[in-house]
Amino acid sequence: MRELSRPIGSGMRVYPGDPEVVIEPALHLDRDGVDVARLHLGSHTGTHLDAPSHTVAGGRTTGGIGLDELVGEALVVHLDGLVAGQRYGLVELERALGGPLPERVPPIVVLDTGWAERFDTEEVLDHPALDPAAAAELVRRGMHVLAVDTLSPDPSSDGGEAGFPVHEVVLGGDRLIVENLCGLAGLPERIRVGFFPLRVDLDGAPVRAVAFG
Repeated sequence: MRELSRPIGSGMRVYPGDPEVVIEPALHLDRDGVDVARLHLGSHTGTHLDAPSHTVAGGRTTGGIGLDELVGEALVVHLDGLVAGQRYGLVELERALGGPLPERVPPIVVLDTGWAERFDTEEVLDHPALDPAAAAELVRRGMHVLAVDTLSPDPSSDGGEAGFPVHEVVLGGDRLIVENLCGLAGLPERIRVGFFPLRVDLDGAPVRAVAFG
């Protein structure tokens, strides 16, 4: 089993405009008999799930998402050579796969851009972004969960001013997005993965992400 999720800690990187992460003592063992921490963080902290309601009015919240939607076979695409700010699409996906995209893809598609290693740098904001047309084609071919190692499958450098077209395609189709994966290097093209969110009923939630096998 391999860990694919980021540790959560005070001051960690968040999407521009999201709540900062603060973890501090609330109760103390020597004073109160127990240690308890107070957590202040946004619902899209670290490695997390986007529910449809994140960008779709009236969309499903995390409370309406079953774990069976978040565990299953994944197609892992290792996209070498992408550059800052690049829009990548079917051409880059098929080049990475060494052949045509399968007519039917597994329910989970994991895109490894290599940008996870830039998470703690300013470069993280200028990550490659998926072409919305490619996202639509992945949905057509059976993708239910789009999982990426970047802050978003859409551009982040503008703080969302240009909109969220990939979110519109995926979440607008009542499908799901997982962001900020790590530890993807070396995963095989097909592997079983799972994303386990906090049991809250919100627009998103941090997840524990794992690869099995």
